Amino acid sequence: MRTALRASISTAVLAGALLAPIAGTAYAATTTAPAAAAVAGTVTDRYAGTSVLIDTGVVAVLRNESEGPEVWIRVVSDSWKPGDDYAGRVLTALDGTHLKASVGGLELELVGSNSPRPSLSVAKGGTTKSYPLPQAATAPVDCVSKVKQVDLGAGLLVDLTMSPKGPKAHVHSADPSSTWSRTLTRTDPKGSEGYFSRINNPSGAKPVFEWKTQGGENVPSGFANFPTLPKGCTPEYQVTEETPAPKPEPSATKPVPATNVSARTTGQTTVVPQGSVAAGAEIASEDTDNSVTLSAGAGLLSVVAALGATFLRSRRSHS
Repeated sequence: MRTALRASISTAVLAGALLAPIAGTAYAATTTAPAAAAVAGTVTDRYAGTSVLIDTGVVAVLRNESEGPEVWIRVVSDSWKPGDDYAGRVLTALDGTHLKASVGGLELELVGSNSPRPSLSVAKGGTTKSYPLPQAATAPVDCVSKVKQVDLGAGLLVDLTMSPKGPKAHVHSADPSSTWSRTLTRTDPKGSEGYFSRINNPSGAKPVFEWKTQGGENVPSGFANFPTLPKGCTPEYQVTEETPAPKPEPSATKPVPATNVSARTTGQTTVVPQGSVAAGAEIASEDTDNSVTLSAGAGLLSVVAALGATFLRSRRSHS
């Protein structure tokens, strides 16, 4: 019985020794793999990357994804070449919090982890090599500007934003319980009839929001510039500056033609403007009548004088 038991134990130990993996035995005493390491023989998206041979039987898997720059040091066969499977045992890993490691005579360092192009530095026997990590994926840019809120007065606020579609003004009540609102856009730049508001130069490079919440022609308008587009964003429309409305030309003062009205007052001619024709006519009429009267009186005196002279000559001849 004891002989049979000893034989069974020896067989199990021998089987276990034969089944143990022999790959990477040169690095058996090195750092063990992190708990989150990939299962040997598989490469998931979380651990996939650019594999480079940094030593015999050792590859570095370079990553620069949403998790940040990472380097996974894995064991491969001595005959490994680019394109072969690299999902071997993990020896160590470098990232933003673990920048250095020593593995099997290799001094490893993740350089420039906060820079746009980090790299792996591998030093061995006085020789140092550098392996750049892949370019980090560029995060999509949010092309909507931050909200610029302006108090319009009369219990109204406006939220001004800028996007590739153009300026947008969201006018609403300052009272949170009110649901009234009105939105002005590049293609619909005019406000409601209740008060004056509009987007000036809506398709231009620098649109301006104009408003007037108080009535009366003498009340000045308020103006507010829209925010600028975020860096790297461009309009989806052709930028066209608004042509200012032409200012009304001052009305030309036409000269009033004069009407000549002769008035024989003192032997001069009086010129009366056309706008005072009636008054001039009256003056001319009065002056004319007076002139006729004077002329008639002067004629009568002449007749009397002539008769008097004739009478005197007649008396002298009779004397």
